[in-house]
Amino acid sequence: MKRKIRNYLINQRLQLRLSLKFLILAVMFCIIIGILVYHTIWPTVSGFVPLALIGQLKQEIFFRIFCFSIPLLVVIIACCIIFTHKIAGPVYNMERKLDLLIEGKEPELIKLRDGDELQELANKINGLVVIFKKIREANDKKLEMPWTKQNE
Repeated sequence: MKRKIRNYLINQRLQLRLSLKFLILAVMFCIIIGILVYHTIWPTVSGFVPLALIGQLKQEIFFRIFCFSIPLLVVIIACCIIFTHKIAGPVYNMERKLDLLIEGKEPELIKLRDGDELQELANKINGLVVIFKKIREANDKKLEMPWTKQNE
């Protein structure tokens, strides 16, 4: 199956909320690092730059930072969506299987892709599905027995 952006946004609310949190964290980190670098370097740099060029230099620095920040933010958002897909996909798969189990149907075992998170949880849910199947089979056999005796 060919991947499209909608394939990566399985649970939009969850994935976009987590991506926004990571994005805010990354932006805050970059701002703090930028301020630290500015306050560390600027006293030295300002001593060598003529006063007439300081305004132009500041403008050039902020312009370059802004131009670099936009692609960086796009990369961070894309990475966040890809990383959260590795969580949201398995959660969606597990929810579907549990819904089938609750409805009384027999779901197939959960199969996650390589690299997906929550492998251990999927294995435990698979164990639960197997136990439910055995219990249903045992109950079906118990229910069939009285009917077969009555019909004979």
